Amino acid sequence: MKGDFTRNTYDPGRHYNRVLQQQGRVALDADFNEQAAIVLHHLRVLTRDLFGAYGGPADGNGFLIAIDLSGATPKLTISAGHYYVDGLLVENDAPCDYAGQPDWTPAPPDANGQGGDALLAWLASNPRNVDQRYWLYLDVWERHITWIEDDAIREPALGGPDTGTRAKTLWQVKALPWDPAWNQSPSPCTAPLGSLTTLSTALLGARIDPGPGSTDPCIIAPGAAYRGAENQLYRVEIQRGGDASQATFKWSRDNGSTATRWLGSEGAVLLAQSGRGFCAGDWVELTHDALELAGLPGQLLLLAVVEGDRLTIDPASVPAAGQMAWSADYMHPKLRRWNQSGNDQVTLVEGAVPVQETPAGGESVWLDLEDGVQVEFAAGGSYRSGDYWLIPARVATGGLLWPLDAAGQTLLQPPAGIEHHYAPLGMVLDSDGLRADPSCRRCVEVPEVACRVSTALQPRARAPRARPPAAAPASTGGPGARTRGVASKRKAP
Repeated sequence: MKGDFTRNTYDPGRHYNRVLQQQGRVALDADFNEQAAIVLHHLRVLTRDLFGAYGGPADGNGFLIAIDLSGATPKLTISAGHYYVDGLLVENDAPCDYAGQPDWTPAPPDANGQGGDALLAWLASNPRNVDQRYWLYLDVWERHITWIEDDAIREPALGGPDTGTRAKTLWQVKALPWDPAWNQSPSPCTAPLGSLTTLSTALLGARIDPGPGSTDPCIIAPGAAYRGAENQLYRVEIQRGGDASQATFKWSRDNGSTATRWLGSEGAVLLAQSGRGFCAGDWVELTHDALELAGLPGQLLLLAVVEGDRLTIDPASVPAAGQMAWSADYMHPKLRRWNQSGNDQVTLVEGAVPVQETPAGGESVWLDLEDGVQVEFAAGGSYRSGDYWLIPARVATGGLLWPLDAAGQTLLQPPAGIEHHYAPLGMVLDSDGLRADPSCRRCVEVPEVACRVSTALQPRARAPRARPPAAAPASTGGPGARTRGVASKRKAP
């Protein structure tokens, strides 16, 4: 979620059920966002309780896979409808082809049937390997949407500024070649799930640099404090995945929220819709929807000159493969600012900082960001491009809002996202003819029961009470005088 947020205050472990606004108080985005997160958590847990890890309604055919043999090349089709994965609602508004999904396009094979998506290459091959089969599954995750991806978010009456952003649940149907080892599983439909990663195993800690230590009692160490002039929400994000020997990361002091549309290129000059927030010395990421939907990072280039909406690239920062060329075919191309920099201790690799882990059982390795903010990666992590952590820094306290243990030591935290959720859909095989087997889908039927009223909920019957006799009014004067609501003391004749 690369938005201009104060911080993310939602913690499911606190078990809050709502946010209560108070009169005359400052309104923060974090409070409103936490309320939405509380309600969303409740809905997702309830939905998962009803449908399990994955499933759909008994009378629905959402995400039913089938083979279409009407064309020269067989196609895998995905039916319209909705489904639930880990409590997340996923919807397919119209039937589609596996090769042309709304939020993912598998790479097609070349003219010789080589490369690209393995399932597409297999379907197009002739003759086809009949011993091969593929396992189909849903990959579901949440994507942050800004005005760059959907301009309808902005209110035209404001003349350009954006307001809120959106979160969208994305689904992608993917395929894995069948591993014969999965045949040994008592549940072949779910056996491949163990090979998929929901959230990487990387762990990160953050702190304020305590300064150099001294054993001399006459030397007083300066107080460790955040030295920034403004409150910031630091974002540490993995650029290149892999183990510690391969992984790199980038960081931003504003949660990566400074971004604009990439309108084109003139050699080393990037044409931006707005150059606001970009400065010489910043690293800018060139990316677009296809890369983001595939979980791939963009290209990082160093800005040498910023003149209005023209951003000039430092040619020394262009990798050997060359600068990414702009294309009118890109969906929502964008430029995003990052704040890492190289120094005597850090040599950037294609614009990103190499991950350095703390050795197991060894002394902690802390990496400097800026203004006293430091991060540490735990040993043995596996990193995935897009993994991120958020680190709020506050001027008033001179510290970070980061979890600590009882002794006040920094706690290592898993990535805040992006978390993926998976559900099996079926198989595609060519034994006894090319066909799709959708038997891995689960359907949940809610039993119909007659409504009944519990006697414990019925109101208790009250014994009838006699109405007291009406009191005779007392006269206070002659004709037309008002009467009082008191009983008369006169005796009946």
